[in-house]
Amino acid sequence: MKHDTNLGRRTLLVAGSTALALPALAQGRAGRTDKVVFGIGLSAPFAPYVALVDRGIAARHGLNAEYRIFESSIGGMEAVVTGNAHVAFGSELSALRPRASGARILGVGRPLVSDKDIGIGVSAAIQGPQDFRGKRVGMIRGTAADYLFHLFCRRHGLTEGNGPNDVRILAVQAPEWVPALQRGDIDAFFGWEPWLTRLPTIVRGARVYAYSSDDGLYQLWYTMVFREDWAREDPDSAGAAYRAVADAMTWVNANRDEAVQLAARTFRTPVNDMRVQMAGNTYLLDTKREHPVRIKQVAAWAKDRGLLNADNTDRLVDDYYYPEIARRYAPQLTDF
Repeated sequence: MKHDTNLGRRTLLVAGSTALALPALAQGRAGRTDKVVFGIGLSAPFAPYVALVDRGIAARHGLNAEYRIFESSIGGMEAVVTGNAHVAFGSELSALRPRASGARILGVGRPLVSDKDIGIGVSAAIQGPQDFRGKRVGMIRGTAADYLFHLFCRRHGLTEGNGPNDVRILAVQAPEWVPALQRGDIDAFFGWEPWLTRLPTIVRGARVYAYSSDDGLYQLWYTMVFREDWAREDPDSAGAAYRAVADAMTWVNANRDEAVQLAARTFRTPVNDMRVQMAGNTYLLDTKREHPVRIKQVAAWAKDRGLLNADNTDRLVDDYYYPEIARRYAPQLTDF
């Protein structure tokens, strides 16, 4: 149940590289998984999964669990896709894109609603929406930040391109957002925590221009994703994991200050920063009919943008979203 608290020895993985090198996880005998691995990022949305393991919540549900920390939720999702984790979390597109490419993963519930986990970091050169014209913006395509960029441009009449009045998009990975802005390689980035909070402490004059929910633009929802073979072949373990996550949410909501301290220590983040980040998140777990409806809206946009390889996005989401775990093991948390 325990993980190593020394960052030099804890499982700290980089999305897209190390995760592929891990041995695939095996099913335990008698239909129970030996160890359930949660792939998590290193920011406030993932605080409950630290508590899940470190406060013995998983153990109370009969699970031997550990978490593996990645630079963002993308790494955790890749670990599930490659068979190196059982559970991951992310926005609509971070799971739909691999699912559309054949990954055997299932969306089983909504573990987060966030007003402030994603947003826009800018240099001092940007003061208003029209200042984005002609500027260079760092981003990871096919993410919630990309969707936020689309909504922001639509709201303010901005266009993407290489012209003098267009917004030019550069592919920049999350750990490079702040250094790239500091060097002047980009003027802004659409991204997420903890880099938004870190930006003004590192780059003089830089700031968080806006969070996703400002002006009612976009409220972030996460999806909890299970490895499909595990969820179908060992549903008792999957059901125990679902109930344990629900209990971890309850614990975080009832013990917010302790949860802040625990997450700050685990993710090596200043306590005050973690407190601010967590305050913008609603920790819950449910499996509601409104969730796949929302996912289908984002999927349709992604297909139009050429980001999703699917002939029928509604069918893609229907095949991907799997309420059976909640319906069987936590019926009070679902309206299916």
